[in-house]
Amino acid sequence: MRNKIILIGAALLIAYVVGTRTPRVEVKSRESVGHQLVRLWNDPRARKRRRKAAEKAAAAAEKRAKKTFRHLRR
Repeated sequence: MRNKIILIGAALLIAYVVGTRTPRVEVKSRESVGHQLVRLWNDPRARKRRRKAAEKAAAAAEKRAKKTFRHLRR
């Protein structure tokens, strides 16, 4: 039991240290939340990630549909 408590405590300490060292999102003081969302939505890197995710989801859906409806084509 004592070992489990020590292990949990060590995990919490590591999580705390890693969490405090991660970079924070930079928020401009006069920028509204809506403006931040628009800026992030229009970011070229975010657009590229969204496009790749949509292509990947479409390919997976097509593959799943072929597998699911395979028995209807016979």
